[in-house]
Amino acid sequence: MQKTLVRTKLITIFLLSFSSGLPFLLILSTFSIWLAEVLISKTQIGLLAWLTIPYTCKFLFSPFVDKVKIPFLFKYLGQRKSWILFSQIALTLALLLLGYTEPNKDLLFTAIVAFMVGLFSAIQDIVVEAYRIEIIDKSKLNLSASISVLGYRFGMLCSGAGAIYIAEYFHSWAVAYHVMACCMLVGIITTLMAIEPENLSTFAVNQSFKNWIINIFVEPVKTFFVHSQWKTIIMFVLCYKFADTVLNVMSMPFLLEMGFNKIEIANVAKTFGIIAMVCGGISGGVLLSRYGLWKLLFLASALQFVAGCLFVEQAKIGYNLPFLFVTMGIENFTCGLAQVVLITYFSMLCVRPYTAVHYAVLSSFASLVRVSCSMIAGWLADKFIWEDFYLIVCFSCILSIIILQCCTNHFVQYKKENKTVLV
Repeated sequence: MQKTLVRTKLITIFLLSFSSGLPFLLILSTFSIWLAEVLISKTQIGLLAWLTIPYTCKFLFSPFVDKVKIPFLFKYLGQRKSWILFSQIALTLALLLLGYTEPNKDLLFTAIVAFMVGLFSAIQDIVVEAYRIEIIDKSKLNLSASISVLGYRFGMLCSGAGAIYIAEYFHSWAVAYHVMACCMLVGIITTLMAIEPENLSTFAVNQSFKNWIINIFVEPVKTFFVHSQWKTIIMFVLCYKFADTVLNVMSMPFLLEMGFNKIEIANVAKTFGIIAMVCGGISGGVLLSRYGLWKLLFLASALQFVAGCLFVEQAKIGYNLPFLFVTMGIENFTCGLAQVVLITYFSMLCVRPYTAVHYAVLSSFASLVRVSCSMIAGWLADKFIWEDFYLIVCFSCILSIIILQCCTNHFVQYKKENKTVLV
């Protein structure tokens, strides 16, 4: 009976994560292809990257997800499920509307609708992650993180390759986006059938404005920053995400300069690489259950260092397809594993009843690091030759390992408090 309940919860997490990953590319790479096809300039396409800003600002509206009741829905579904359903219905309508827009005729209106997709998608991300953390036992957080990443990747695969295939087959981006909107039914049906986490608190409606601000904003953030090692946590995430981001962002320009053509890059990076990334995510979940969080964070940092070294060697060798399979295989495997481990780490740092706020603060910071590092990576790539550029990445990995060595007590403390395997 217990095993059946756990299995049901994990299936729910997978399907909700699929719904969470579905909209992401629909305002990024898939959206960019649509805009390019209707002859929107590269400058305008680049400027539309700001549409993803809600993902970076999750912490601003996460307190509402934790504390505010949605009329009518709260009564029948509860706090978490009501917010999940609200975001999913809003997303479905926004995607349907986005399919009807014509960016070549009214780009501003298209951008506004796409921003709405990003906003409701970010809200869905917050509440789905909070739901995942609260619905599963702490001892199963590592497995749930792996399942979450797997579901999210399948959602991205659907809205990436799937949407492009549909648009090509039907010669219509409207059809593609409307089909993606219909795919949101997977999440909606799952939400209606899922169970609601217990012991969630909301704020009293009749309290003063000052107390309302304190309860919804100040207290949740305060409970995170009173953590004795929050500076160490932020420093670690900064170094950890720098390597992960730079290896991903600059890999395509690097490979083109090395002489690889688009077909070779598509075969190695997009097909073989995605398979390696999924394998890394699954391996992360399995290894976490056996060896613990600290060891896996250490392993992920070490593998990032190895991946950086492989890119240094690839830069020296130049065009070499067999070696590229090794380089991209290790890099993508590491990316998948690192994401699962980081999600598990973030989950462990979240405390009820502020789960959504705590996770949003951490993920927003990680997203901000990703955006900032992406900008820095381009500047560094212009200033340094590729070998030196990837040596900088290797150095950031060494910093991650040093920080991990310095904060072993932090993980031992969480092991005692949460009674789960962290070291």
